[in-house]
Amino acid sequence: MVDLVIALNLFFATVYLTIKEPKIRIRDKDISLDHAKSSVLALILLIATGAVPLTLIRTSLMRQLNIVPWQILVIFFGSAYICIGLDASGLLKVIAYKFLTLSRGDGKRLFFNTIALAGIMTVFTSNDIVTLTLTPIIVYMSQYAGIDPIPMLISVFFTSNTWSMFFYIGNPTNVIVAQAYSLSFFDYAKLMFIPTLAAIITSVIGFYLQYRKKIPQRIDVQLQLDVEKTLKSKLYAWLSGLTFCAFFVTVAIGDFINLPLWKAVVLYCIIYAILNFVFSSKMSQSNNDSSFFVDVFRRVPWKILPMIITFFVFVQVFSMYGLTDLVAKLFNLRNDLLASLFTTYTTAFAANIMINQPMTIFFTHVLWQKPLTYAMSLVVGSNIGGNITLIGALAGMMWSRILANYGIEMNNVKFIKNTLFVAVLTLFASSLAIALTTYLLQ
Repeated sequence: MVDLVIALNLFFATVYLTIKEPKIRIRDKDISLDHAKSSVLALILLIATGAVPLTLIRTSLMRQLNIVPWQILVIFFGSAYICIGLDASGLLKVIAYKFLTLSRGDGKRLFFNTIALAGIMTVFTSNDIVTLTLTPIIVYMSQYAGIDPIPMLISVFFTSNTWSMFFYIGNPTNVIVAQAYSLSFFDYAKLMFIPTLAAIITSVIGFYLQYRKKIPQRIDVQLQLDVEKTLKSKLYAWLSGLTFCAFFVTVAIGDFINLPLWKAVVLYCIIYAILNFVFSSKMSQSNNDSSFFVDVFRRVPWKILPMIITFFVFVQVFSMYGLTDLVAKLFNLRNDLLASLFTTYTTAFAANIMINQPMTIFFTHVLWQKPLTYAMSLVVGSNIGGNITLIGALAGMMWSRILANYGIEMNNVKFIKNTLFVAVLTLFASSLAIALTTYLLQ
């Protein structure tokens, strides 16, 4: 019991430090306790206090239920490397600008086109990449036009965390749930099609009604992009784009050719690494011919790795001391609609206490072997939950820092005021859609 109390205190302390990232002064030097350092510190304290044996770190990365944590790490960081390689080619930026020019000065058309673009990009890449790619474009475009960037910034961020539910490559949390329930690419897509569609329609209508008075009727802005400068190598851009298309197709048919997702990711990581190395001299911004190859590798969010491993350990500790089984008793509702509503809202708000990825890991253990209604609800909660506060997902924290670089303040109070109402509606609509999907599949 004492060990569980120690683990719980360290868990919440880690979450707090991850959110706050306080600075401590040691020998006249400020050291920031970011999510990487605080996670490593928590892991050391867990072992030092005897709350967990050292061997539990290895055990927590091995197969648990149907989840294989080390494979999730390979999928997450490998997919990030592939998407960053595609983004670094400049192809996504060109597509974004071409797409945005279709608005022809119509404010409403620009608003809906931007949301559609963010959604389509999310389906074929990932929510984090779309946020990182489109945020600077929206800021620049708003500056050129002299319009308030908040409506489009909020809508695009929300969109990237909603359309990401379509396929399990859209968000690492989807992969966790899919592995736990042994769902293939098409099985997952079939289950999540109607709930995602309901979430998209609800959120688009919700944000339009919320921002309709702030969307200008006409905008006077010329979107100009130097394609030659953006695409330093057209050959690399096309090869990168075609390779990503091949990657997507391979993932889709992986179950038919008996190729696990993690192996497909490793395969295309190798292909991208070769492409990045071969074209590094053309794509490098400095005189160092290998700088592009190194830069793409560095852009992968490696600092998240210690945090994810630490939370895997916490989940194993909670299971070991029976906390998981205790929480699981709360999720025994027989009515599909009530089960969906309870699970989506619980997991969505839980994501804003423990961040969506570790939350998903914990609740997959809680909900394992329960009906698919719970699995679909967990997917919705883990994705939409990232839209309630900035700490609901790591993407929110990164996004607020990007905006700060452009002089735009985005704190939790401002974010919640802009997203909470639509998030609550979207969770409700998705829950109804999950109940409908469950009924149709019976």
